[in-house]
Amino acid sequence: MRKACAALAATLAFALAAPALADTLLDNVDGVTLGKDGRLVRFSGLLIDNDGRIAQVLQRKDKRPKRTDYVIDGKGRFIIPGLIDSHIRLMDVALAALSQAADGQALPAPRPEDRDVALGKVQRLLAGQGITAVADMGTSIEDWQTYRRAGDKGTLYLRIMAYAADIPTLALIAGPRPTPWLYDDRLRAGGLHLTLDGPFEARTAALKAPYADAPATSGTMRYNDTQLRNLMSRAAMDGFQLAVSAHGDAASAGVLGAYTELSLTYGNGRRWRIEAMQLAAPDDMAEFGRLGVIASLAPGQLASESRSAEGRLGTTRLGEVQPWRSLALAGAKLVFGSGSENRSQAPLTAMASAISREGEDGQPFGGWQPQERLADRVDALAAYSADGAFAGFADGRFGRLVEGERADFVILGSDPLLAPPSELRAMRVLETWIGGRKIYDAYAPPPVDTGLQPTQEVATVPAAPDPAPAGPAPAASR
Repeated sequence: MRKACAALAATLAFALAAPALADTLLDNVDGVTLGKDGRLVRFSGLLIDNDGRIAQVLQRKDKRPKRTDYVIDGKGRFIIPGLIDSHIRLMDVALAALSQAADGQALPAPRPEDRDVALGKVQRLLAGQGITAVADMGTSIEDWQTYRRAGDKGTLYLRIMAYAADIPTLALIAGPRPTPWLYDDRLRAGGLHLTLDGPFEARTAALKAPYADAPATSGTMRYNDTQLRNLMSRAAMDGFQLAVSAHGDAASAGVLGAYTELSLTYGNGRRWRIEAMQLAAPDDMAEFGRLGVIASLAPGQLASESRSAEGRLGTTRLGEVQPWRSLALAGAKLVFGSGSENRSQAPLTAMASAISREGEDGQPFGGWQPQERLADRVDALAAYSADGAFAGFADGRFGRLVEGERADFVILGSDPLLAPPSELRAMRVLETWIGGRKIYDAYAPPPVDTGLQPTQEVATVPAAPDPAPAGPAPAASR
């Protein structure tokens, strides 16, 4: 039992020991970020202050600071901003990972201590994929309390933008208005997530035309127009952001109509969101740009969607499935995420799909509906970084590697903006840093994890120590 508890505590702490935060110069890197104008900016060094913010972005011609606590040689490796999963059910993924650790045995309803262990486990999983922040869609009060316990103990490393699943839960979590940012910009409840319909694979997406293989139905919506507008207005009047999952083209058109009405009262600065969109009609595209609607999409799910699209939709509507390029040309801001109930999508793999319209196996050759692939890899990177932060009202805090923002970044062995899709899918995250602290190191031995059995007690797991900060690695000099 003592060994099991120690192993679980190690999972929570990521087992990375180093001294406290201090001024750190990360030098000799090949780094990229997005500028304020959305263009790519390259740099060769970062000065990180003792609050985990970027104090200076250095070009090769710039003089290096003479006095810093630590200097770390990046050895010419490639750096990108920390990646943001803009649609995930974080605790569903966490508890699924915990169930896998139980060797397939059925787990009882999770206790608070089980949730704490699951959160520690999923944070390590996501850090290994280069994910430093998430938009948690459908946060429950139990989820929120789990995040707060981790924040209070100093074991919340991931940045979480929380969206409650209904008005009563939103009131319990946040009260009358969005919460402030907590734990050094690691947690905020700022929005309401509603689900209007389901996926077209299950024939639950609300479509403008009947299903090709079930002409008697065109799907259903969970709310009528009046109900939807009442819920959306109730959240919007208190300053909460709205994110509505609308899979089908009729559902997304309905949400666009509601946003048109809300914009008359609140303007277009609310950063309205449509989540998990699978299908968008061409005659609705212009509304995304006119209203400033953010389209939250899941490129990692394209392969599974394409397999059932022709049967469900018929051949005439295939070009409307995951229309990334058309949305971008219409002026929509794209953000990417997992869009999955119980697993995360590796961002680098999903970026490969975004630029190729191919699955993880590289098929179909040339891409499925290739006219909708993103023309510029920088757009794919923006959808997983700067634009993901913008979509959660976190711009200016994280999402870009610029002065004043949090030092959240990922170290890779090669340039993802030059690698062909096959290499991008296979690319390994070497290190992940959040707030100037090294949270994940591919070369560090992973913590021993014996798994959580259904009968194991975890209430005695001690509080985990602070995560590893920006401290001297073997190549560092002091």
